[in-house]
Amino acid sequence: MDSSNPFAAAIRRLTDGEPPRPGEPVVLTAPQDADLRGLVAEMTRLAGRHRNLAAGGLVDPTLTERTGLPLTEAFAAGELLELRGWPLRDRWLGCGLAATARGPRTVAVAAHRADPAVAGFPPGTTWAGKLRAVTGWEPIPGPRVQWPAIEAALGARLPADYKEIADVFGEGSFDDYVDLVVPAPDLTPWTPSDLAGPASDGLLTWASSEQGLAFCWRATTGDPDAWPVVARAEGREDEQHACGAGEFLLRVLTDVRLGRPVSRARDHHFTSFGTE
Repeated sequence: MDSSNPFAAAIRRLTDGEPPRPGEPVVLTAPQDADLRGLVAEMTRLAGRHRNLAAGGLVDPTLTERTGLPLTEAFAAGELLELRGWPLRDRWLGCGLAATARGPRTVAVAAHRADPAVAGFPPGTTWAGKLRAVTGWEPIPGPRVQWPAIEAALGARLPADYKEIADVFGEGSFDDYVDLVVPAPDLTPWTPSDLAGPASDGLLTWASSEQGLAFCWRATTGDPDAWPVVARAEGREDEQHACGAGEFLLRVLTDVRLGRPVSRARDHHFTSFGTE
């Protein structure tokens, strides 16, 4: 955001430091000539794709603590005209229009966001479900990958945990650190030579990191759900982990013994690369 703009600078302060306390959201009213569309664009660049929480003077009645309800609780009935929301680590961020005595005004909101994983995971929760709990992610409706066509083009099945994660999250980044490789609905990013070519070493990349790491499967068995994860970087020895993509991702975010920088963060998020 433009730090020379006082309102933009105030919003930036909402994203740093201590988060708002539960039940005590913070509301900033923008100058009269503030551009809501520009503010939404700036927030999207900061926190990824937004969710529509209110429109036409009506608040989405299905909202919960996990989908942005704390942002709407800053406003009296009928006061909120429209609102977009973003989960960002340990807080919710929002911007929209609110009714005031001087007419509709652009507002920015920050609210407390509870750690959804603090109580642990219910029995039977999948890796995708655990990652949703840790990041607070809610799936965005959209076209899904045609896995039979992708696997037919590759000549092999892909691990089930990865396919569920790709369907739930889509293309994007965990903590702006691990970028998930997701096929287009009917277009594969891999070819059979990636899996079994002379230069592939049996490795198939499914994610990458900002540190130049490639996260791959070592596809040396017939059962894709048994493919171990390999972290590879040029000039360094491969790291092989006896787990699949879902467990590895969760450990990257939460297990400090793995040694990844994001594992020490108090809160985690997912940023979608999807387009509007």
